[in-house]
Amino acid sequence: MSMPLLNTTPPAYRVRRKRKWLRVSLTVAILLLLLLPLLSGYVTWSLTHPERRPIEVTPKDIGVTYQDIDFTSADGTPLKGWFLPATSGKTDRLIVFAHGYSGNRVADKPSLPTAKALTQNGFSVLMFDFRNHGVSGGDLTTVGLNEKEDLIAAVHYAEEQGYGTKGIGLLGFSMGASTALLAAADLPDVKALIADSPFSDLRPYLEENMPHWSHLPDFPFTNLILWELPMLIDHSPDEVSPLKATEHLTTRPILFIHGGKDDAINRAHSEKLITALAPNQPELWSIPPAKHVGTWELDPVTYMDRVVAFFQQHIEEIDQNKI
Repeated sequence: MSMPLLNTTPPAYRVRRKRKWLRVSLTVAILLLLLLPLLSGYVTWSLTHPERRPIEVTPKDIGVTYQDIDFTSADGTPLKGWFLPATSGKTDRLIVFAHGYSGNRVADKPSLPTAKALTQNGFSVLMFDFRNHGVSGGDLTTVGLNEKEDLIAAVHYAEEQGYGTKGIGLLGFSMGASTALLAAADLPDVKALIADSPFSDLRPYLEENMPHWSHLPDFPFTNLILWELPMLIDHSPDEVSPLKATEHLTTRPILFIHGGKDDAINRAHSEKLITALAPNQPELWSIPPAKHVGTWELDPVTYMDRVVAFFQQHIEEIDQNKI
């Protein structure tokens, strides 16, 4: 009968080995606790400082006349853009464009073709770069908060130049769509707006979709980034709420465009905004296969026709001969 093997390791050695592993484990835990906020902080900084995309095409490239413009936002941030007069020469009906996050005035694919279609149908167009985008000034992106002030400044600039005397409309894409809703709530002169792929509330949106933008696991990084974000932008994401802005948009015609397969901002965000605006009977145009700001790519002709028809319906041209 064999005897069981005895543990011949000296007790003191076993204690030292256990303590060593405890020290290693504690060191790793401390490093992780230090690394996680640093990593999330870097990602938060990157998200609020997206790399600028160059403007590689101008209206001239598609046969549209334009002029360079510059103006300033309420806090003094210099903004740059273009003014595209209607081919008729009239400037009394104006559509102001608002681009998406990390883009510029022409980065959204529908932008220039739709601008051309509008100018050919009696509308002038103002396109500009939000702060920290394109060639405008500024070094911080707030995903709608300060951008709202930029869009308001664009409308005020247009009015000071005598543009849009018969009506102003807004056309926004993604972040620009949400920003258009925010700005329109403070701009009674805006007669109608089109929101292509907006989010309804920034905080819930980020809580649900942060991994899409951060490329990090939801836990623990989403909560860490949302904790660090207000310290970086000096505001809470709760302040960016197109849903709350709908309280002031109940009499304005609004067309929502949202793809059924939008994996960046789910169509449910537009549906939530429409529910809040129900008494106003806003429109929703949705193509099931379309992705984020992707409706134009699937049906560009119908896209431009619907945009033009919507603004023609709600920003009526006045026949000067009848005045």
